[in-house]
Amino acid sequence: MTSSFPPVEEQLQVITRGIEKVVPQDELRKKLQHSRDTGTPLRVKYGIDPTGIDVHLGHTVPLRKIRQFQELGHQAVIIIGNYTALVGDPSGRDEARSRRLTAEEVENNARDYLAQVGKVVDMSRAEVQRNGDWFGRMSFADVLGLCGRVTVAQLLTRDDFAKRYREERAIFLHECLYPVMQAWDSVEIRADVELGGTEQLYSFMLARDLQAQQGLSQQIAVMSPILVGLDGIRRMGKSLGNYIGISE
Repeated sequence: MTSSFPPVEEQLQVITRGIEKVVPQDELRKKLQHSRDTGTPLRVKYGIDPTGIDVHLGHTVPLRKIRQFQELGHQAVIIIGNYTALVGDPSGRDEARSRRLTAEEVENNARDYLAQVGKVVDMSRAEVQRNGDWFGRMSFADVLGLCGRVTVAQLLTRDDFAKRYREERAIFLHECLYPVMQAWDSVEIRADVELGGTEQLYSFMLARDLQAQQGLSQQIAVMSPILVGLDGIRRMGKSLGNYIGISE
């Protein structure tokens, strides 16, 4: 059988260009080789929370990478985090988000997101999933079961939580669930690769743990440098208002 995928070394050159870290690096080569040997595309995950109306330039860094994976013959899986958006991503935060979004606000924001993502990703070949499709079906017993897979000590290894704990700042329980939810998304969609910024390493590694517990192949984290926002100091982000939207 002639593989439809380029040689592994050629794929690695494209995938690792502009990337800060691949964890674990040796497993990526093995996954690519297995994909080529079996003619099976890798499932490449990128999650985005509709917490604002704009997809911004910070998002386009991993979105451009997922487009490159598509052009190499792999399957893009876009997660619209309509349930994680209700929690709010605590990554890089010194305190909790001041106001939680309502389900209606999240849904309104989500409507325009895919059109904006489509400026970078070939949506005709992408798989789109909303994580509310599985979290919305969970009973409280299911949530407790998911929480039972992660220790508090694991959560406190996150830089943002560790800093707030040291400084005796509040860490709310719903924030602790965010990385667990993000990691469970990878279980649900059977991700082979997850794309994102370096601040997401904790969630990416937690996903590997949960996948292993479920007897699944573990994902590889492919992490981009964090794009600095218009203030020249902090990461570009919707909540910080220091971003350029890709529709502007």
